[in-house]
Amino acid sequence: MSTTDGPDEEHRRTRRLETGWRFTRGDVDDGADPALDDGDWERVEVPHDWSIEGPFDPDNPSEAAGGFAPEGVGWYRRQLPEDIEGEPTLRFDGVYRNFDVYVDGEHVGTRPYGYSTVNYDLSEFGVTGGETLAVRVANDEHPHTRWYTGSGIYRDVHLTETDPVAVVPFGTDVRTNAVNRQRAEVQVLTEVTNDDDEAVTVALETDILDADGEVVATAGDEATVEPGEFHEFEQRLSVADPDRWTLDDPTRYFARSVVYREDGGGATASPSRNDGGGSAIAVDDYVTPFGVRTFEWTADEGFFLNGEPVDMKGVNLHHDAGCLGAAVTERALERRLETLQELGCNAIRTAHNPPQPELLDLCDRMGFLVIDEVYDKWRHVGADEWFDEWWAEDLSAMIDRDRNHPSIVLWSVGNENFDQGSEEMIEDLAMLTEAASEMDPTRPVTYGNPPWGDGTEGVVENIERVAEHVDVLVGNYQEHWYDDYREAGIDLPLLGSENRRFFRGSGDDPLAFVPRNPWYDVEERDDVCGQFLWPGIDYLGEARDWPSKGWPTGLIDTTGAIKPSGRFHQAAWSDESVVFAAAVDHDRERPACRPAWSGPPLSEHWNFPDREDSQGFVDVYTYTNAETVELYQNDESLGVQHADDYGPRPIEWYVPYESGTLRAVAKDDGEVVAEHELETAGEPAAVELSADRETLAADGRDLVYAEATVVDEEGVRVPRADHEVDFSVSGAGEIAGVDNGNLDSDEPWVGESRSAYHGTCIAVVRADRDGGRVEIEAEADELGGDGVTLPVGADGD
Repeated sequence: MSTTDGPDEEHRRTRRLETGWRFTRGDVDDGADPALDDGDWERVEVPHDWSIEGPFDPDNPSEAAGGFAPEGVGWYRRQLPEDIEGEPTLRFDGVYRNFDVYVDGEHVGTRPYGYSTVNYDLSEFGVTGGETLAVRVANDEHPHTRWYTGSGIYRDVHLTETDPVAVVPFGTDVRTNAVNRQRAEVQVLTEVTNDDDEAVTVALETDILDADGEVVATAGDEATVEPGEFHEFEQRLSVADPDRWTLDDPTRYFARSVVYREDGGGATASPSRNDGGGSAIAVDDYVTPFGVRTFEWTADEGFFLNGEPVDMKGVNLHHDAGCLGAAVTERALERRLETLQELGCNAIRTAHNPPQPELLDLCDRMGFLVIDEVYDKWRHVGADEWFDEWWAEDLSAMIDRDRNHPSIVLWSVGNENFDQGSEEMIEDLAMLTEAASEMDPTRPVTYGNPPWGDGTEGVVENIERVAEHVDVLVGNYQEHWYDDYREAGIDLPLLGSENRRFFRGSGDDPLAFVPRNPWYDVEERDDVCGQFLWPGIDYLGEARDWPSKGWPTGLIDTTGAIKPSGRFHQAAWSDESVVFAAAVDHDRERPACRPAWSGPPLSEHWNFPDREDSQGFVDVYTYTNAETVELYQNDESLGVQHADDYGPRPIEWYVPYESGTLRAVAKDDGEVVAEHELETAGEPAAVELSADRETLAADGRDLVYAEATVVDEEGVRVPRADHEVDFSVSGAGEIAGVDNGNLDSDEPWVGESRSAYHGTCIAVVRADRDGGRVEIEAEADELGGDGVTLPVGADGD
């Protein structure tokens, strides 16, 4: 057993269909015909996003909302495995969008929404192995989104084979209804189907295993299931001395559900056991990770996890990952979460759609709280033509799939409907929230309110209407109205679902330029549960005019680098001692953005040669969670300042510039707790290459981010270097994408070269499946090059 992934499933087989796909852009009249010759189609692996491959163009119909990416229609084909045994089920974790599935030319199903996980039972189509699987994807209707979506089978495809008597897909619901220090009462609801031709006596045994693989509780039950019917088993188990799932120690348990049937009639070659009344054979098993934890949302004291108050230090995340587009594997997600944890972030809002399941698995394992959201605008931006037919299935797809994740503490049924507060919108809201509460009564339900209305009074009236149908009141850019909501008698938990990272609203204007960070509305109020910044990480789409490709005001850029502006929140959020110095550089090149989400042009460098001759000053900010900061220029003290004197603002300095070093020293009780230094760079001399991993797994999915930095002779990054860096890879890997964090760049994301931006750029390298060693090199004209070599093995070693 792996303590990370839980026990292995022995009686069912699940595999990802990653390889063997052929793909073509454009529509094909006979694309589903198994006799079609697709030999000249492109060979691709899934997950696959054809939009990120470009070309990005101002004339593309996706326009600024979609980042000017190409979209359209595409076809995928491959053969199903020859060795299918049992009843096959095909699962698509995400296809964008409006896709149709065919097996040997026969239509299996369709789905318009691009973010839902969809299961198709292939047994009714006579699938035994080797059939042609074809998928048509139509991302050709506009408008359909407000940001970059990607196009194609951008998430994983799974094939599961079971006995006709088996747990249905996502058929377990594990609830920890009562928890104390001595015991956790666990309720497990398990749905078992009988697709056989006759009634079957089914026994279900459920074991709960701890993180070390030890069985800590067991329950058994039996029922007769008629042919073509389902039966839901309800079992109650008790776990002694439970380990709680916490943010600091996110311990998971695993429910292993084993299905037994009477000997004979389709049973697989499984071990027998004696139940005292005859022989039974294990035919299926299903493993469900879960956590033992309690949480509570309160209107007066905020959010509690296991009885302890927790402020949500959250960010909104879109699903793309820079140069990878929407085809994002686990390592890219893990790296993003690791960087957010470095900043002190502890919560994620999946803006504004169900995420890929790997993100939730990582949040469970790494200790993040999650708001899981099903829709953006549910009757707008391309959803109106199918919403009435599909909303219930989309909502159920999210909740059934995600309900066992301990990280999820709130469902959201939507975000920022244009008709905020209207009668039709409120009717839809009531329909969605009531359905979500019925599907999962263990979590509260909310909706992402926009700051819209006729002045403050109109906004409050709209919020009052919404408050009648949600359990937690979340607001986008509404921190300055919290007192108005309380005065209106709204007695619900409050949460900032979208907040800017520098400015705060004021009066009737939610996008006013008040330089007070909305974080302090959390820190200073017990009744506010937390904030979610917009956004945590830069993303593609919601762009400005060409050549803008995306939204550039996150704490982290698309390469994964923390921006100087992100260090404010590290100082505000982190439990570790932090100090960071940033210079205001008015000559800094920055991508186009919406001003209300912007801030000062901060830079992590000390290169201002024009100020030295004129004895000019440089405006410097220092971010810290310590008591004092002393600033030194070339080892000469420029004085000491107290953080408390600045309240909700960073410490500000006016420094008469001299080249050399600028060093910030933070102290608590007179003791040095953190330091940060900026250093003047000389002329570009070389490219230095560094890798964020030491080993890779030979699985065709693992990634290493190789960062090329233009440095001077002393190894200091040259902040304005923009050399074109050429990457090359040999051995057990290939370049998946290149990036430099500049969302206004017109360079492709798929290629072998990228210009340095503020002195750096990256190549994302994907491991192959054969293993060995991968060699990565970077070079630029007239500069010295560099390289790294990493082993690629079966287990990453």
